[in-house]
Amino acid sequence: MKAYLFYFITSIFPLIVLGQNKSEQPITHAEYAQQYPQKNHSKIKGWVINGNSTDLKDIIVKYAVVNIGNPIQSTYEIALEQDGSFLIILPEKLPNRQIWLSFGSYAYICLYSDDELVLTFDLNKLKKNAVYFNGEGVTFAGKDGDKNRIMNDYILFNKKYNANFSNKINVLATEDSNYMTILDSLFAFQQKVNQDFYMAYDHTQQTLIDGETNMAYYAKKLNYLYRNAKPVHSINELLIPVYAISNNSHEYLQFLNRYMASVGFKGTKEKFSVTNLAKYYDETLPPTYADLGKLQFDDSDLKEKFQLYELLKPTMRYNWSKDYLNSQMTDLAKKIKAIDSINVKSSIDKENSSLGKSILKTKSNSKLYLNEHKSGKELLTALKSTFKNKLVVIDIWATWCMPCIQAMPFGKKLQLEIHDAGLPIEFVYLCSSSGTDEQKWRNKVLELDQPGTHVFVDSKVITEVMNTFDKTGFPSYILLEPNGAYDYHSILSMQSLSLEKLKKKL
Repeated sequence: MKAYLFYFITSIFPLIVLGQNKSEQPITHAEYAQQYPQKNHSKIKGWVINGNSTDLKDIIVKYAVVNIGNPIQSTYEIALEQDGSFLIILPEKLPNRQIWLSFGSYAYICLYSDDELVLTFDLNKLKKNAVYFNGEGVTFAGKDGDKNRIMNDYILFNKKYNANFSNKINVLATEDSNYMTILDSLFAFQQKVNQDFYMAYDHTQQTLIDGETNMAYYAKKLNYLYRNAKPVHSINELLIPVYAISNNSHEYLQFLNRYMASVGFKGTKEKFSVTNLAKYYDETLPPTYADLGKLQFDDSDLKEKFQLYELLKPTMRYNWSKDYLNSQMTDLAKKIKAIDSINVKSSIDKENSSLGKSILKTKSNSKLYLNEHKSGKELLTALKSTFKNKLVVIDIWATWCMPCIQAMPFGKKLQLEIHDAGLPIEFVYLCSSSGTDEQKWRNKVLELDQPGTHVFVDSKVITEVMNTFDKTGFPSYILLEPNGAYDYHSILSMQSLSLEKLKKKL
């Protein structure tokens, strides 16, 4: 459910409106707020044809919905009904909500949900060839049908004729004085590719495609301005229409927020606070952009994030932003309640452990400890004595580290595979006390529902452990081999780690 770095690319120049759906209003225009009361919650209906009861039972629909603020995506999974159908109703009424959907192992598609979309999956065809974005076996219908067919065709066209675009963008260094020249050149070439698509296929979704591309471009430009603390003559130079709630819009709004908070607000000499920053946005930005900017405010702790949203709620100008914030707060409240319930119901493990004080053991096999060792050397020795003759994956992280948290699902998936294979491999998560406290750490582990052994470690001890292996940031990974040797080179990222790689270490 990724595609974080995949961009829908078109012109970086002023938007062309020829042959486009002019009734579609970006969320950044005041007209959208006027249309909002009449807007329905968007729906995605799915149907399976030519499938038997065994097929239907085995298929799981997994999908990731892109958010305005953090987290960038919320992931879900649902089973099919007995008749082979499924229904997704989005809780917020937002324009062109991007969804990355996997239909079992048969199809992976990108959706833009604005009104009603009907998907049909033909298993006779999909069993022969799985579909990647568009192809035989998947059909798009309903009011959003043509839009989604065209957008998935566009992805395939773009991947074919500008396959290395993302890689070229990602290797650009913001400290390079030629950054903007190279960026403009890359997007100019993409413009040619897009014009070829419009000529060969369809230009009815050019508004959406152009909007996506401009957000991708301005996200990179804002990152450059932010990293180099470069002022602009007017903030309006950096404000573009937002036609979709997508990975591209999320990145654009995130970097606009960072730029405003660091370069813009810093120049006011006002004391930093959420209230002052929100006030600055309201005074500096057009109202729609101010609301979108404030929705980027974040906190890694769920309870503090809920309190943050309570502060922001009275400052929201529009019904769509108020409704979105209310929906997010409702979701946060459910998560907080669930975590509090786990805290109450989970058992306290009284068994002695060389890792430290045992404080919690959950039904999902999360074991939580408070480190009592005074040095990194003591902790590393304790890990050896606790996990003799086992392979141990050690994940060093922090509760506020977004890359750390984004990597957690990959570790969870690996642990399930290890459990099914019955292998002597353990996962240990060493969380630094830097920038957090015990309760926030406990809540984050429970929120993630991350199995494994979790140890809350004083930041001084964590620093000693990291210095021992020449590690400089979060997340960092180390392997403790069955023979007691520490391997600190093999794991570059949790995403790149596989069961086969671990088996070779046993």
